[in-house]
Amino acid sequence: MSEDSVSDAFAPLRIDAPAPAGSGAVEEAVAIWRTLVALGVRHAAISPGSRSAPLVYALEDRALAGALQAHVRLDERAAAFTALGASRADPSAPGVVVTTSGTATTHLHAAVLEAHHARVPLIVLTADRPIELRDVGANQATHQAGLYGDAVRFAADLPAPTSGIASEVELRTAVSTLARAVAAATGPHPGPVHVNLGFRDPLVPADGTVPAPVPADERTERLVVTRRVPPVATDPAELTPVQRTVVVAGDGAGPLARAYAEAHGFPLLAEPSSGAREGSSMIPGYPRLLARILGEQDHPLRPERAVVLGHPTLSRSVVSGLLGAPDIETVIVDPTAAWSDAARRADLVVPSLPVPVDGAAEDLAGSPFLARWREDGAHEVASADLSWQQRAALAVWGATSSGSPLILGSSSLVRDLEQLAPEARGPVLAGRGLAGIDGMVSTAGGYALAARPPGRVRLLVGDVTALHDLTGWVIGPAEQQPDLDIVVVDDGGGRIFSGLEHSRARPQLLERFFTTPHGTDIAEAARALGIPAHRVGGEAASEDLAELLAGPATGRRMIVVGP
Repeated sequence: MSEDSVSDAFAPLRIDAPAPAGSGAVEEAVAIWRTLVALGVRHAAISPGSRSAPLVYALEDRALAGALQAHVRLDERAAAFTALGASRADPSAPGVVVTTSGTATTHLHAAVLEAHHARVPLIVLTADRPIELRDVGANQATHQAGLYGDAVRFAADLPAPTSGIASEVELRTAVSTLARAVAAATGPHPGPVHVNLGFRDPLVPADGTVPAPVPADERTERLVVTRRVPPVATDPAELTPVQRTVVVAGDGAGPLARAYAEAHGFPLLAEPSSGAREGSSMIPGYPRLLARILGEQDHPLRPERAVVLGHPTLSRSVVSGLLGAPDIETVIVDPTAAWSDAARRADLVVPSLPVPVDGAAEDLAGSPFLARWREDGAHEVASADLSWQQRAALAVWGATSSGSPLILGSSSLVRDLEQLAPEARGPVLAGRGLAGIDGMVSTAGGYALAARPPGRVRLLVGDVTALHDLTGWVIGPAEQQPDLDIVVVDDGGGRIFSGLEHSRARPQLLERFFTTPHGTDIAEAARALGIPAHRVGGEAASEDLAELLAGPATGRRMIVVGP
């Protein structure tokens, strides 16, 4: 690969948003073709049909001139194999096959299976009825989503855009979905991908043709096309550092996030379970600080780039604020095609990051940008008026060590620690895959039984999470008992909902349906199920909790913290 192509691989891609066409379906089709061409597609085989008409009209988009060759085939099976042949000629530029809805989609299966077993990229676009015309006996409507089963590397069922004009969110969703499809088709395990496209009438542009592209000086919107840098084709060292960069370490990010941030002197926004919440770049108090920074377009600490590792889920100021800002470049580090991009605005996906050594990044290390972030973050923590629940969470955090890992449930407590906790002193894990409250006591027990080297494990959960796994408290007398402290912060219901938009609900509705007070004596329930239990509360609750955690213990015990 030449120097130019290496640097090009790290250049963010933008496509112009389509001009209004009087048809949301046609506008989305224009965005789809522009995305595919930007990602290297050069050939498309198309069979005739009505529901797929928006993709045909969109071919007249003058922005595609000379970049895409369309090949018409009467039979869908022939079209699919034509696209497959184009992919075999150049796997880096996968062929596309387009069909209308109904039986037409079934004729592609043979080519999909061949592409699957031959590991050849193939992009399958099947037009479909919108959701309101499915399962009601509408013409040419069947179950197309998931039609090709496990033969595809990626499958998506895109909802139909609004009839008269596609919204910005609908266009971003289509663009980012096609970017994921191309990445999966051409990735380390290449093969076919399937994107089912719901299209709602009108299926034709209002004036019979696609409007001309908007002149550059009149454009109001450009759409980000996520580019996944091939793992072996380029060196991540080509990703030129940008001084006003922050590193986001989500759940499971690991030590690379810290190493990269410290090597360049970048602020590190590390979730409690990131495995990176330590070191000279770690920013305390970042969720609220970031919300303030993003509230001012010209704030001196506003980043130009965010580098993301792991699975960030906790702070809206990060997930939708920072990573959803159109003026902040987002680079995601993930060796797979399943990268996290909830805001659908990622610019680049790179498989890894280089970590400079021997002072290679001294020009950025110790920058005023990092120093100001650290100073303002520390002020956010120092000025906080701590609740008793937050003091309890910090006491458990402080008891964590290399020999006493901490497991966090999905409640307000993990968010309290994200905002307030200092550096981690030992391993911290959390159930952030889907952020549910299921099975946390059982998960912690299993971890404690399998931990190597063995040590005392601490679980920190709210009362609702603890009660949700009540049967997990039961371990038979013939079974090995895990060395586990179950710390339950009991505030009589789901406090987390008081910090979400539901807090504006009527008090009676909020209490009954969201905070759900349970009226259970958790310590007595634990004793009844054979778990020794302690209660701490009042002004000295956090001090008493810290003392209990520092003392000797074997097997399981429950510590219930109250007001």
